[in-house]
Amino acid sequence: MDLLHDFGGDGPVVHLAHANGFPPGAYRRLAESLTPHYHVIALAARPLWPGSRPESAPTWRPMADDLIAELDRLGLRAIVGVGHSLGGLLTLWAGILRPDLFRAVVLIDPVILPPSWLVALRLLRGLGLKQRQPLVQSALHRRRTWPSRQACFERYRSRPHFARWSDAALWDYVESGTRANDDGQVELIYPADWEAHIFATTPTDIWRDVPHLHTPALILRGEGSDIFLPAAQARLAHRLPLAQFVTISGAGHLLPMERPAEIGAAVHDWLNSGSSIADPSAADPPAAGLQSLAPPV
Repeated sequence: MDLLHDFGGDGPVVHLAHANGFPPGAYRRLAESLTPHYHVIALAARPLWPGSRPESAPTWRPMADDLIAELDRLGLRAIVGVGHSLGGLLTLWAGILRPDLFRAVVLIDPVILPPSWLVALRLLRGLGLKQRQPLVQSALHRRRTWPSRQACFERYRSRPHFARWSDAALWDYVESGTRANDDGQVELIYPADWEAHIFATTPTDIWRDVPHLHTPALILRGEGSDIFLPAAQARLAHRLPLAQFVTISGAGHLLPMERPAEIGAAVHDWLNSGSSIADPSAADPPAAGLQSLAPPV
């Protein structure tokens, strides 16, 4: 698969950082809500690199370094970084480490858990039980092959997990998230070992880093999210008093697929709402353009 997904559009550059288990193409509806005003791109995270292994990233932080390195390689500065779930944390860390890369960041239901949850995670890891976590087991045992993309779509269409997705959004996931095998079946492209590894290594020290973000930030939460909870949102608001928070009603953790137009409108309205967000016209143009991206090494 291409490591740089260019959704097109005119205007300032927006980078979409995807969640664990979801390739960039799954965000097409969100990207299309932004392309009338922005040039939207998405870089594939390390789990989608050909031949990459989970042991190459014992924590999530190397993936934030990857994001920084590839934005540098493309010659981009003062862009808008939008990240969902895992991608939200990678964008947060990149914004802290390299504020020159971003004029603003948008964190969509980031994996920022309440402190009590993080204590439990540390205990599980201390007991050597991190592989017993439900999300880890779910990733390892998830069905990964179907006779056809149509069969895959129909299976997912019947599941409550995807009930709030439009058919178009679900097809985006099926088409971008599967590949054809030699036997004619299709399989998920996101490796099970990577998906499980990312769940098993959820950061437990994120609250230490949060106050160091000084880039203007918009944080979006799905009203029914079971990941970014109200308690975590309240704590985050206390530590980032200048950030703006929006809760999307009727949405869960996968709100970019459930409410793409609403999220796109919220992002655009916020970026045009005040002088605290720097004018992107002051940014240097990309040095290398956005035509190609070689596999990272």
